[in-house]
Amino acid sequence: NLLQMGKKEEIDEICEQYLSRREERQRVAECVDRCLRKGYDYEQLKVRLSDCVSDSRKTSDLLSAFSAFSQFKKKSKFTEGSREKEKDRKDEKREKENKIEEGRMPTIDKQEVKRIAEEMLAKKQKMEQDRKSRVVTEEELTQKELRYKAQQEIADAKQRLNIPTAPMSAAQKEQLALLRPKDRSAALDPAEALTYMNLSMNKKNRMEELKAKLAKSSATLSKLPLAAAAAVAKVDAALAPPPAKKEKKEEVVNEKEDLVEFLDPRLKLKSATRGRRAIVFHEKGEFETIANKQRAKAKLEKLQQEISKAAKQTGISSAVKLAMVTPAGASKVEMIPPIEWWDQVVIEADDYEMLPTEDDATRYDNTISDLIEHPIKLQPPNESLQPHYLRVYLTTKERKKIRRQNRKETLKEKQEKIRLGLEKPPEPKMKISNLMRVLGTDAIQDPTKMEAHVRKQMMDRQKKHEKENEDRKLTKEEKAAKKTKKLSEDVSLGVHVAVYRIKSLVHPAKKFKVEMNAKQLQMTGAILMHKDMNVVVVEGGPKQQKFYKNLMLTRVKWEEEIIGEKKAAVDKDQPGERNKCEMIWEGIVKKRAFRDLRVHTATIEKQAREILEKHGVAHYWDLAYSTTILLEGQNSVDI
Repeated sequence: NLLQMGKKEEIDEICEQYLSRREERQRVAECVDRCLRKGYDYEQLKVRLSDCVSDSRKTSDLLSAFSAFSQFKKKSKFTEGSREKEKDRKDEKREKENKIEEGRMPTIDKQEVKRIAEEMLAKKQKMEQDRKSRVVTEEELTQKELRYKAQQEIADAKQRLNIPTAPMSAAQKEQLALLRPKDRSAALDPAEALTYMNLSMNKKNRMEELKAKLAKSSATLSKLPLAAAAAVAKVDAALAPPPAKKEKKEEVVNEKEDLVEFLDPRLKLKSATRGRRAIVFHEKGEFETIANKQRAKAKLEKLQQEISKAAKQTGISSAVKLAMVTPAGASKVEMIPPIEWWDQVVIEADDYEMLPTEDDATRYDNTISDLIEHPIKLQPPNESLQPHYLRVYLTTKERKKIRRQNRKETLKEKQEKIRLGLEKPPEPKMKISNLMRVLGTDAIQDPTKMEAHVRKQMMDRQKKHEKENEDRKLTKEEKAAKKTKKLSEDVSLGVHVAVYRIKSLVHPAKKFKVEMNAKQLQMTGAILMHKDMNVVVVEGGPKQQKFYKNLMLTRVKWEEEIIGEKKAAVDKDQPGERNKCEMIWEGIVKKRAFRDLRVHTATIEKQAREILEKHGVAHYWDLAYSTTILLEGQNSVDI
C-alpha cells in the first residue's frame, strides 16, 4: 500500500508539471493508475494517453516522464529475444555449477589430450632449431644489451625506493610463476655469447689502432712550424664530418619551443623519483612581518565597512553622491559686482556711492507725462495661427433626414436627364417576385427563358455592388498613410517630453511593451538600462504622451513583479523587492533631441550620462539619479 501511495504521488507531480487543467490532470492520473494495476506496457499506455490528452506534444512529454516506471519502459526490437537468450545462458550456468558440485563433470578424451601435447612439443622443437640455425647480427646483440641494462636500472630503482611487497604463500608463488611470461630475451645463447665476444674484441683492437695514429699525428704536428700546423689543422677541420648530432639536438630544441604554446602544462607526468631540492633558509622575523601585514589589512577592511555603514545611517553617503552628480559650474561662487545691472539703469552710475543729488521729480520731468502707453498684443508662441472651431454633431433623426433629402435631389436630377434624352432609361429591376408583373405575356410563353434572364440580371447587380465595394476599399499604402496621419501630431510649436524611472526592466514582456508602444505611437527618445535604475525618455505630441502615460502608470502592473523572478507575485505579502515605475518629469521643449527610439545598456553611471549627453539632455539622467539617491538616503535614515 505504501508503494502504491508513493507511485500515486509521483504520478500527480508529473501531471501537475505537464498539464494545466485540473480535469485533464485527474483524467490522466486515473488512466495511468489503471494501467499500473492492470499491468499494461508502454504501447498500451500510449494508446490510452492519446485518448485522454488531445495535444500530441503533451502526450509525448507525459510518455517520456512515465517511462521512468519499470512497467512502462520502452522496449527495443530485440528486447524479448535478448531476454530469452540471457535466461538460457543463466540456466546453462546453473546446470554446470550443479554438475561440478555433484562431481559429475564430463571426462575429457585422453586421445585428444595426447594429440594436443604432441603438437605443442613439435612446435617447441622446431622453434629451438630455428633459433640455433639463425645467424645473430650485431644490431640484435646491441638491442639485447640495451634491454638488459634497462632491466638492471629498473631493479636498482626499485631497490632504492624500498617498495614493500606483501608476503605470499608457496601456492601463490607457484601460480605467479606459471602466469608470468618467461622473458629470455636478455639472456644469451652460447653462439650469441661467442659472437658478442668477437665483436667486443674487434672494437677494442680498432680503438687501440686509432689512439696510436692520433699520438703519431700529434708528434709530427709538434715538429712542424706554427703556420704549417695551423694550415694542417684547417685542412683537418674542413675534411672532418659536420657535427650532425648537435644540429639534430638544436632542431629538437626548436621543435619543442614551437610546440610549447600548443601543450597543456597541467598534463606533465611526474617521475617515480623525487628531484633534488635545495635547502631554503628564511630570515628571522620574515613570517611575522607577513602575518602583521595581513592583520593590518583585515583591520583596515573592517574599519572601512564600519565607516560606510555609519555614512549610510547619517546620510553622508547620499550627500557625497549628490555632490558627484552636481555639475562643477554650480559650485562656483560668482563675484559680487559693484552695482547690479537693474540699479545701474535707474541710477545711471557705475557704483552705489555715486548717487544722484537731484530728486526724482526734477530728474524725470521731461520723460514722465500723463499719457498711458498701451503695448501691442502679441500672439502666444504655443497656439496655432488657424482658428479652432467646436464641432457640432447632428442627431440620428437629423442625419436620416439629410440623407433622404440628398437622395431625393439626386433621383430628381437623374429623372430630368432621362426626360431630356441625355441618359438612357435604366432596365426594369426584375426579381423573381415581380417577374409576372413586369414581363406579363412573355413570361407565360417561355417561363424558363424569362427566369434565366431575371437570374442573370440579379447576378449582374450583385457583381456590380461587390465591385463598387472593392473599389472603395483602401490599399495597403493608403491604410498605412491613414494610420500614420492618425498617430502623427504637429510638434512645430513644441515637443512634449516625459521622463520615467523604472527599478528593473529585465522582464522581457514588460520591456517589449515599453519599447514597441513607443515605436507604434511614432515617438522618439531613449531607453537606458542600468543595473540599479532604468530611465525612459519619450518625445511626442500631447495625445501620444497621454496614451503612453496611461500605459506606463496604469496598464502595466509593475508592483506585481518581484525583481529577479519571472512569475508575478501571487500574494501581496510575498517576500522580495517589488518593481516600481514613476514619472519624474514632464514638460514642453522647443525641438526633439532624438531622431528615433533606441535601447541602450550601460554598466556604470558615467556611461549612461554620456549617452544622454551626446543628445544634449544629460540633465534628465542627473534628475533621475539624484532623486534615487535622496530616496535611498531617506530609507537608510528611517531604518
